[in-house]
Amino acid sequence: MAIHIILFVLIFGTVGIWKTGWLRLEVLDDKKGRRLFLAVALAGNILGLLVTLESGSGSVYSNGHKLEKSADGTYEEKFMVSVEGEPAGNVHVQVPEKEGEETDEDSSEKTAENETVEQRLTDAVVLYNEEKNDPDYYYLPAKWEGKHLEWELPGDNSGTLLAALSLFAALTVLVRQAQEKQEAGKKRAEQLLMDYPGLVMKFTLLVQAGMPVRRAFQKIAIDYSKKSPDQKRYAYEEIVRVCREMDSGISEAEAYRRFGERCGQIKYKTFSVLLIQNLQKGSRRMAELLEKESMEAWDERKRKARVLGEAAATKLLLPMMMMLAVVMAIIMVPAFLSFYG
Repeated sequence: MAIHIILFVLIFGTVGIWKTGWLRLEVLDDKKGRRLFLAVALAGNILGLLVTLESGSGSVYSNGHKLEKSADGTYEEKFMVSVEGEPAGNVHVQVPEKEGEETDEDSSEKTAENETVEQRLTDAVVLYNEEKNDPDYYYLPAKWEGKHLEWELPGDNSGTLLAALSLFAALTVLVRQAQEKQEAGKKRAEQLLMDYPGLVMKFTLLVQAGMPVRRAFQKIAIDYSKKSPDQKRYAYEEIVRVCREMDSGISEAEAYRRFGERCGQIKYKTFSVLLIQNLQKGSRRMAELLEKESMEAWDERKRKARVLGEAAATKLLLPMMMMLAVVMAIIMVPAFLSFYG
């Protein structure tokens, strides 16, 4: 029971401390992951608590005890025993007793000094029941060598184990959610960088053709919406959002600033700064600056493509080595067989 209470305090305490800001854990920043963690951990702890309440805690017998044998006269249980309040070990009660592997000659050579307290207790329980000679019950003595005995039957730990496994599963889910969020953010950043050159090039062509900046954004958003791609492109989704913000009454400068912040990439922030400067200082050098930015973006994309190509070639080394080993085996094995044959 105490374990389950500690787990409840630990779960709610961790989330509470995180909300107060005293403890910052990145894995708890994800709202979905946090909810899954609480759901799995609390459900497992509650189920474990119910199992513990149903199975009950261990029973303690201070004045001896008698155990009812089964129909075939057998019984098997493991007890923890205390002598005068001090733990003395475990006694495995098994009826009928297993025959020892030692011979009578070997057992007679064993002295009481060399025997452990646990072994002596087991022998005393066997002698005690031989004296009782009861076919229906097996007895646990209340005293041994003038000392008081206390027998304890361990409780079922299934509930505690279930709660611990649930907490481990909740932590695993939380970490997995954080990893998935991190991977999604990485893919988003890579896609934004790959789409940037084409986006700037298209925007530059529209501006050089005499189209206002706001109208160029709307044209790009309309073309993207008409294509309805199966996989969303984050850069164009942000452009659609910029157009909706401007239509809702937000100023162009504020919409462009938000666009750069949401994309989170230096290139997009530079692009948004160019657009804001165009609104503030006029469009005298707008086309020239955009063309320069477009050329730099394409050069960056070419460099990125070369890096990705080199990485792909490196990843192919292992499969190529495996294929080479297979080809060598196909060639060499028949040669060796024919040679030795």
